[in-house]
Amino acid sequence: MPDSLAGILIALAVVLPGFVIAELAAVGRAAAKRSDLEIVLRALFYALVLHLCAGPYTRWLVDRVGSLDSWSDHLGAISLYTGLILILVPVLVGLLLNWYFRREERKEEAPSRLYEILGGRDSGDAGDLVFARLYQGAWLIVQLDNESWVGGRFGVGSSAGQTPAAHDLYIDEMWAVNTAGSDPVLEGKLIPTRGIYIPADQIRSMRVL
Repeated sequence: MPDSLAGILIALAVVLPGFVIAELAAVGRAAAKRSDLEIVLRALFYALVLHLCAGPYTRWLVDRVGSLDSWSDHLGAISLYTGLILILVPVLVGLLLNWYFRREERKEEAPSRLYEILGGRDSGDAGDLVFARLYQGAWLIVQLDNESWVGGRFGVGSSAGQTPAAHDLYIDEMWAVNTAGSDPVLEGKLIPTRGIYIPADQIRSMRVL
């Protein structure tokens, strides 16, 4: 194997798992905007921790393969290492981090120090925090810019925009809103069942029940 190609492959093996972890950890989450440099440094941090943990396995593989000229004689061991340390483990770690970050962001209290150490910075946006904590569902009454009211169930089929996108809203089950009293109240589900999409620029206020 040419030395230049070997160097490229080794560099990818060192860096790529960190990017896999960082990308999977951020899926579906509202996170603070970061520069490209911050993203790269976080990915390198994940990669460093992963390779430190896998150090004994890596040393065993290097000792077994020996010279780069004999790599083709150890395809089985190299393929197993690649599948485990460079693909499977980063995917599992990224998904686990994503689960942990989501759990911390759904709590009423501030995330733990471990959350910050592992790189789970939330967006700091009140809308993101509210909707993260409504993952089990809620009832919403929304006042629109034209002074009208809409509301209903924010259930599993509902969705809300996350930072850095606008906080638009989809309510999967509309209910009638009674505005006769001092405060609007939900009266009953509309028949036939229907949802409603509300652009972010049309939302004036929102009540969470």
